[in-house]
Amino acid sequence: MKEYYHKILNLFPLVCIIYLLTGCDRKDEDIFQNDNWQTIYQNDDLELYSISFLDKDNGFVMADSSGIHVTNDWKFVLWTEDGGNTWYHITCSTYDTVNEFPLYDIGSIFPISLNVLLTTGDQVHKSIDKGKTWVNVSPQLRGSTINDVHIIDSITWLVAKGNHIVRTNNGGQTWQTVFQTDFMGAFDRFSFPSTNVGYANIGVKDYDHALSAGLILKTIDSGVTWTVMDPEPWKSGEVSIPYICALQFITEEIGYISTFDEYKLYKSIDGGNNWTLVHNNNNSIGLEYFISENIGYYSNGDTIFVTGDGGKKWKIDYYNTTLNSDILTWTFVDTGKGYALTRDHRIIKKIK
Repeated sequence: MKEYYHKILNLFPLVCIIYLLTGCDRKDEDIFQNDNWQTIYQNDDLELYSISFLDKDNGFVMADSSGIHVTNDWKFVLWTEDGGNTWYHITCSTYDTVNEFPLYDIGSIFPISLNVLLTTGDQVHKSIDKGKTWVNVSPQLRGSTINDVHIIDSITWLVAKGNHIVRTNNGGQTWQTVFQTDFMGAFDRFSFPSTNVGYANIGVKDYDHALSAGLILKTIDSGVTWTVMDPEPWKSGEVSIPYICALQFITEEIGYISTFDEYKLYKSIDGGNNWTLVHNNNNSIGLEYFISENIGYYSNGDTIFVTGDGGKKWKIDYYNTTLNSDILTWTFVDTGKGYALTRDHRIIKKIK
């Protein structure tokens, strides 16, 4: 028996060496700390569906009680002045007393100042009392849902509504259509790396008919005029850009797009004229954000990935497969801190 144990002991160093050598080729995920993102707020009585920060300290969340065990459908604005450590509740009046009309569709929130907020659905609504009361400032805009708003200054705003881009320079008193297209689909988002230069994308996807197409537009005059871009590598191949689920420019020249059906991440360094493939497996479902040219995040819902080399390599930064805990939307501030809303009524924050 002693001889048997001596043989085992003699073989143990060899087994360790083999394990270490074979481990060099393992494809397991990188080790990660799941406390990189931490829950800073949770309220099971509220549905949280839009978050935006005015600066590193002051942030706003749009919420409602729809679907929870209450008799009324109340809407709330949550407000923080300390980066999310404390949240205050403001109950919204969902009746426009000026236009004498109930406000059913107030949704995505866009702060202009500490007290002045915009929120959108099919219309643009404005509050001057931090969300207590709202007035429809775009009653002449009909039709499609508004997908994004870009605030140039306190009275100059751009709205992506269906296949139109509309603009106001007087706080919503009048609106002008600055771009319209017959392209199918709807404008998705704006990305303005500076006051004058901005980008927008519109696209359509239809898996039943194998259809995926998109357009990128550019402005150099704060959204007064827009030009449809015809970039490489799609131009020379005489094919359309695939459906774009995420678009962001870090500077006027450096930008990223992510395609939904192909799960590909592309980078441009010349203002969107040419795009180079960076990563082949980037299932961001529209949740992607670069805080610098090299550091960025994307999420597929239950997992957040981070890159430190401009998107070439990614590792897990947060992971949660609990039922209904997936990430719905997020935002980032200039310090690089991120905030995300989850389906299970939480706000999580990038801590590390």
